[in-house]
Amino acid sequence: MSGTVKRDHERGTWFLVVDLPNDPTTGKRQQLRRRGFRTRKEADAALAEVVADVNRGLYVRPTKGTLAEYLEGWLETRRLDLRPTTLYGYQKVVRQRIIPGIGRAKVAELDAATLERWYSSLIASGGRGGRGLSPKTVANTAGVLSVALGDAVRLKLLRYNPASDARLPRRERREMSAWNEADASAFLVAVRDHRLAPMWRLVLATGLRRGELCGLRWKDVDLAAGTLEVAETRVVAEEVVTGSPKTKAGSRIVALDVGTVSALTAWRKRQAVERLAAGPAWVDRGLVFVDELGEPPHPETVTRWWNEAVAAAGAPAIRFHDARHTAATMALRAGVPIKVVTQRLGHADVAVTMRVYQHVTAQDDRAAADALGQALGGS
Repeated sequence: MSGTVKRDHERGTWFLVVDLPNDPTTGKRQQLRRRGFRTRKEADAALAEVVADVNRGLYVRPTKGTLAEYLEGWLETRRLDLRPTTLYGYQKVVRQRIIPGIGRAKVAELDAATLERWYSSLIASGGRGGRGLSPKTVANTAGVLSVALGDAVRLKLLRYNPASDARLPRRERREMSAWNEADASAFLVAVRDHRLAPMWRLVLATGLRRGELCGLRWKDVDLAAGTLEVAETRVVAEEVVTGSPKTKAGSRIVALDVGTVSALTAWRKRQAVERLAAGPAWVDRGLVFVDELGEPPHPETVTRWWNEAVAAAGAPAIRFHDARHTAATMALRAGVPIKVVTQRLGHADVAVTMRVYQHVTAQDDRAAADALGQALGGS
């Protein structure tokens, strides 16, 4: 790799010229010129740095493009290797938050200070109508940007990822909402005549995610064995998308208790009656939870039905996802080993379960301490 330093007599400054490797796509010769050095010594030092980086494969040719231009191209390249729901989430963050906020900035000029100022502006007024965003939402936004800029580093469009150095706004840990055993039992009694009571029973007994519940197929349910397999999900992207669980841990076998098997057995019989009543209008999707014509409800509709059922039962208001927390909390309080709870929930590892349910494991730890104290004869 060669380069030279020359004098710009007209401006009274120095500049460098470096022959770069040919463009891998076009095969054309590439050359770098950098001007404006006040002394030859400065130009020589810059030349040595550029040549060293090129020889080590670390050289990054400055890009003049904007962040918006880069991100739109990046989304297109990721279309084939991302799950539809993940791609939709990335598109939403990029087009609704990142591009309107800092899309005009040059990719090569991004730095941690710029990103930290932008994060602060999102906290203050980054939402709809000028409302502030939560620290969690800002962190999610920063995560998408970091992934995109990480790819820019890999492609040698950037030398480093500025998102790695930018500090995120402080996040306050939100208290988890979950029913106790009495609340859950009272709710199921109150909704026992509700058409979708089996769905509510299943989520409280297993902690299935909404997408897993909506994607559950009868062929994945073995009532005789008292098990179900989580093999497919129905989640919301730009439209409702059916696919496999997001992670390897998400694909799992979940055991069912006798009461839940009974509820699902009754539900299957009811569905058979509804199918006969619908006649040719019935659409066979093979799914467990469908309407009277065999059509599966939109996942957001399931959430609305849950909220209505909770309100009608007079139960403490919790989100549909909190039914999953309720199932996990009750299992842990009942003494189910945390590894088993992790497997039932489809968490990647025990550490995830312990972090989410640390309030329950802390109670267990206190109970263990008291039990050992009693065994040791403590007063």
